Amino acid sequence: MRLKTFTAPTMTEAMGLVKELMGTDAIIVSTQDIPGSGVRLTAALDRDPDYDDDSGPAPALQEQLDAVEAALTRHNLPERLRIRLCDLMGRETAAASEQQLLAGALDEIFDFSPLPEKNTPRALAFVGPPGSGKTLAVAKTAARAVMKKRKVAVLSTDYKRAGGMAQLEAFTRILKIDLLAAKSPDDLKARFGEIREADVILIDTASCNPYLETEIGTLREFMKAVPSEPVLVNPAGIDAYEAADIANAFADGGATRVVISRLDVAARLGGALYGADSGNLSLCNVSMTAQVADGLTALSPLALAKLLIPSHRADTAKPSFSEVVK
Repeated sequence: MRLKTFTAPTMTEAMGLVKELMGTDAIIVSTQDIPGSGVRLTAALDRDPDYDDDSGPAPALQEQLDAVEAALTRHNLPERLRIRLCDLMGRETAAASEQQLLAGALDEIFDFSPLPEKNTPRALAFVGPPGSGKTLAVAKTAARAVMKKRKVAVLSTDYKRAGGMAQLEAFTRILKIDLLAAKSPDDLKARFGEIREADVILIDTASCNPYLETEIGTLREFMKAVPSEPVLVNPAGIDAYEAADIANAFADGGATRVVISRLDVAARLGGALYGADSGNLSLCNVSMTAQVADGLTALSPLALAKLLIPSHRADTAKPSFSEVVK
């Protein structure tokens, strides 16, 4: 018996691929929904003596595979991760598009867990190294929640950085939401108690050097003081192994998800993806513009594939905000 796997946006399109490439005698063995991407379908057929198992991918599929691998190389994806993705894509028999082909492989390797848009009992604490974009991520998350008519409160432990509180205060004043400062874990606990009734509580943490265990330890103490989830903000466009060091350090500090930031000024995602994979962090959202009102874009396998393979195909192309969110 010969098994083949197909990926497509809809079940109808997947069934069409089965019929075209395996004929009407094929039996559907399994189906799987790919969140935000489509479906994956496995079909079986009794062995055809005229079928050559060693013939390799069909020319059309091979062209797709080559194009996707070229895109991953352009994004400076380290070889180890690139080979894993290419191996998974090579097991497919047909895909409706290069983006769909890549989306299926991304779904196998990464966990996708966007930040909650509903009320949450735990505070979302944005953590990361200096300059990663934590304050903007807090402002974007707050703006989105305010637009959804939720009561939002913001805490900041970033009291040492010059202008840190002032920048955040400018955002919160426009949004007409509470901003409280905390200089110690005990202080954070007390301030958290004052705003416990808010629907959404966000924490803008002080920048943390991932190479200093003392600073990671201080972050842990702050996070233990209140019910919270640390969310790493890691920028695109940086060295892959640097991103991995950052991700591993903050994973040790309690982070389980990562927001990829600075996509308005960076065109390559290889480092950020390698960091998420190395730190075993779920991909949640990306920051694609400097506009607070645009919010953080939720990631799905297909949305990430669109970021990696823009439709217009230029070597240095970056996808538009509207292309990824549609």
